[in-house]
Amino acid sequence: MQDFHALIEEICEELKIKMTCLSKDWIVMLEKENKTRYIAGYKFDLNGHALGSIMDDKYAMYEILIQKKIPVIEHTIAFRSNNQNDYAKDCNRYEFIENFFNQHGQNIVIKANDSTCGVAVYHITNVDELRSSLDRLFKNHFSISLCPFYDIKREYRLIFLKNECVLLYGKKRPIVTGDGKKTIRELLEEFNPNFFQGNLEDSKYDYVLKYNEMFEYSWKFNLSEGAIPIEITDEKLKQKLQNFGEKVSTKMNLPFCSLDVIELMDGKLLVMEINSGVMMFNYAKYTKAGRDKTKEIYKRAIEEMFS
Repeated sequence: MQDFHALIEEICEELKIKMTCLSKDWIVMLEKENKTRYIAGYKFDLNGHALGSIMDDKYAMYEILIQKKIPVIEHTIAFRSNNQNDYAKDCNRYEFIENFFNQHGQNIVIKANDSTCGVAVYHITNVDELRSSLDRLFKNHFSISLCPFYDIKREYRLIFLKNECVLLYGKKRPIVTGDGKKTIRELLEEFNPNFFQGNLEDSKYDYVLKYNEMFEYSWKFNLSEGAIPIEITDEKLKQKLQNFGEKVSTKMNLPFCSLDVIELMDGKLLVMEINSGVMMFNYAKYTKAGRDKTKEIYKRAIEEMFS
């Protein structure tokens, strides 16, 4: 979080706010004119505690969106408990998960309800993967949800502040196409040098892809897993996304959040998740303009905290 804190420090100097890092830098305390506000991780002191907790729980967020009649990817709660040992005792629960897996063509996604940045999210296509992934999840999480696997054309990130879309970009997955000359490593490093340069030690990346042969590094669209942000130049699509996001933000009354939206092959838009923590540094590091935009948004958020 060093870069994040450096940016917040710049903003605080400009706004004449006293900044104090606490709890091994996880908490930032901001003080100005007898007012105290906080940033916890990437969560700014704008969202109410209950709303923030709902956003951080994928299944809870799904149920709220369904009640609000907002299109969202299907989630089914697989297990929720305050005791991980409960799962081992619940034989019927695994049967329920396996039935869901079979009902959706043995092609599903399982995830921790509180995961972020694509962590603890697994695409499952066989029973062995299902069992091993469940074991991994329940070592660290009390709650998981199940989703059908969606054939996604593109994923988008929208940042909303006070019901205004202040940032919108697409995400391009790390997929490369061979030219018969370059190795997978070379192609990936060209695709995203920020992420892949010096980060591909496995010998499998020495393989030279045949002409038009494709290699998929990750099935996810997360910038933290090698995807890159792309500008949306189609004005009609941009307006469609903004209108969709504004509908979600307004109906949910979201003060400050990041909204992930997927576009299916038929053009339909669905909410994938909403995050109460607004982390933009995987976006900011690609260009100076990206850093400047990130600073602008964080500065506005801090000003709102003190307004």
